[in-house]
Amino acid sequence: MKNYKQGRLRTMTFVPGYMTKFLDKAIDFQSDALILDLEDSVPIAFKDTARENIRSYLDAGRFKQRVFIRVNSIDSGLLSKDMTATLHENVEGFMFTKTVDEKDIHYYDKLLGQLEVDNGFEHQRFCMCPLVETASAVLRAYEIALASSRVIALAFGGEDYLTDLDGLHKEHGTSLLVPRSMIVIAARAAKIDAIDTPFLEVRNTDGFRKEMALARELGFSGSLILHPSQIEIANASFSPSQLEVAEARRIIEAIETSRKQGQATTLLDGNLVGPPMEKRAFSILEKHELFKEKSRRSI
Repeated sequence: MKNYKQGRLRTMTFVPGYMTKFLDKAIDFQSDALILDLEDSVPIAFKDTARENIRSYLDAGRFKQRVFIRVNSIDSGLLSKDMTATLHENVEGFMFTKTVDEKDIHYYDKLLGQLEVDNGFEHQRFCMCPLVETASAVLRAYEIALASSRVIALAFGGEDYLTDLDGLHKEHGTSLLVPRSMIVIAARAAKIDAIDTPFLEVRNTDGFRKEMALARELGFSGSLILHPSQIEIANASFSPSQLEVAEARRIIEAIETSRKQGQATTLLDGNLVGPPMEKRAFSILEKHELFKEKSRRSI
């Protein structure tokens, strides 16, 4: 499996596999990852077309982004065709849907292992980013995160979750606050990334900015993206701001100075700072350098 750097999946953008015009546009998206979709965005009559299109684009090496395939669920009867068509050297991983609990992840892990053997790939070549979109999966999120070393992130599917819960999605977003928090806690405890649910109002830019700010505050590392207009906003939201970078450097400098004086903590602008703040500051600077380098490579 490729080396994975935590915190790099700020944006994972869905691309319907059955329409080549969307696949063509996706080539230039500044998204950290593309999710080439075989599931909800593809009508049943076009599933074969989507598989053929995706395979063709993968064979041609068209995408510079990290590529994940969203496949249909176990009980759809389509999973085998999806996997056979899209297991490819230019795919990093798979987004498995309708996850119920860790037993599903064990199944997918064994499935991928066998497919790797059958197709001449190295062991654990492909990773997973399962969708947590049922009440059961939310309650078992930590177990799902730990069920396989292939699991690199948990992604939240809020609308399917609300359907399963028979809940409502209103503007204030109260119904999603608890599961979002639970998924973040589970993912971070397992030392993997947490990817927030898509924001459906693609023309509501202000609303999207607020949701991304909340997602960052909750601890999400990125978001699922439905429309390319959301990519730049989300990338910025999950990247350290210049103010955060400057503050991180001040914190590190202040703590280093206090340490030379034999103290583990110090005051900075009237606030006590110590080892936890220092650790967070180093994390901010690491992400800043990571995304800066990524930006250079994409130019």
